[in-house]
Order: sequence, then structure tokens, then C-alpha cells
Amino acid sequence: MERISKLNHEERVFLAGCIRAVIMANGLIEKEEVDDIDKILNKLKFTDYEKCLVDFEENIPDRDTFYEHAKKITSRNTQDVILSVIYELTLQEGVPDEEEENIFQELNKIWQKD
Repeated sequence: MERISKLNHEERVFLAGCIRAVIMANGLIEKEEVDDIDKILNKLKFTDYEKCLVDFEENIPDRDTFYEHAKKITSRNTQDVILSVIYELTLQEGVPDEEEENIFQELNKIWQKD
């Protein structure tokens, strides 16, 4: 999995929001998901996740704003890092559910990855 050391603060804020969106996609947070998040955050060395998540929640209040913000991320490397993290998260429980898959697919479409 990609490390995020090269992402700037705004990109990490968006990544934090993506992680939250995927985890919350089915409306339930299970203990295994919390453990998975901790493992992924440690692997990524995402030490400021909580701060980034607060910034995300203060500045990106809804789904439309979320996808509008995604359009501002133009670095291909950053897009790839974010998509790889989302992809790994969606596979944590085996087969991704529809909402998780929708987030991944919508970002792919916005960033013209297909």
C-alpha cells in the first residue's frame, strides 16, 4: 500500500474523508472495520488522520461537495494513492458492498481512470 508522505495537507484531508466515506458506506461500523482502519493508518503512516478528518468534516459537508473537491485533485500520483487506499478498504470484508463500490467508481470516473 502506498505511503502518503508525499501528499499535501489538502490531499490528506480528502483521503481522510474517503476513508470515512468507505467505512460509513453501509451505515454500520463494526469492530473489525475499526481494527482494519487502524492497521491501514499505521501502514500508511497517516499520523494526522484525526486532524485531517476534522478538517474534512468542517469543509466538505455533503456528497456533492465531496465530489466537487475530488475534481480539484489533479495530481495523478495523488489520485492513484487515494484510489489504492479506497480499493484496499473495500476489499477488507471480501466483496465490496454497492455503496463502497460506488465511491470508488465515481472517483475513477471523475479522474478519468477507466
